[in-house]
Amino acid sequence: MKLSVVLAVAFSLLVGGSLFSSVNEYDDLTLFIQQVVDSGDIDALVRVHFHLVDTENPDSEYEDLKLRIRLVMVGGEDVYVEFFEPEELSGIALVYLSREEVTFSVVDGVPWKQYRSSYQTDLINNLTEQFFSGLLESSNFTWTVTTEDERRIYMIDPSEQRLRVLGLIGGGGYLPNLMHIHISFLKREGYFPKIEYVKITDRVGDEYLLLEVDEFKTVVDRSIFTDLRGKYYETFQK
Repeated sequence: MKLSVVLAVAFSLLVGGSLFSSVNEYDDLTLFIQQVVDSGDIDALVRVHFHLVDTENPDSEYEDLKLRIRLVMVGGEDVYVEFFEPEELSGIALVYLSREEVTFSVVDGVPWKQYRSSYQTDLINNLTEQFFSGLLESSNFTWTVTTEDERRIYMIDPSEQRLRVLGLIGGGGYLPNLMHIHISFLKREGYFPKIEYVKITDRVGDEYLLLEVDEFKTVVDRSIFTDLRGKYYETFQK
């Protein structure tokens, strides 16, 4: 499933008001989704912070991993992820070319290992479709909005009633049922809302994934994928 298709579905539900009692409260979120859908492209600098239970070290309760990456996506299909931090990953990038159904790594600008990925892509597409269909099912979550002077935070929290039902049938369900998802936008009059962060926590809030967005653009220099495709095909000539 293309990202643009997923966002288009989400946007139609938001604008249609099927999930929310007051559409005005969701202006920032709908404008942001509309901006991405209309463009189909993303170029973002993101700080990624994992805060997870350390299952291998009994002396440490949690383990923290921090990354700084550049994410480029064109048409919801081709994807480029470049690592800047930590230093050990600096100079490494991962590339997914949709038409070729291939993923490969790039080290200091030189293509490295390749992975045929049609199976993995189908699996990811299926999981993504299930994730968003569950996320947009109103019985699974409650949606609330907090408005501050400089930001608006959208809080998507699992329905306790739904969780109890899942527990009665032996647990299970899919991952979104166990998540809290908070999305923050910075407000600036006369400008599109600027996404500030996305925070995903487990049900009790102990473990989390925090995505802090330093830059976000929907204008992409598509020549980056032209160059990457050229490098990919050059590997067959060596």
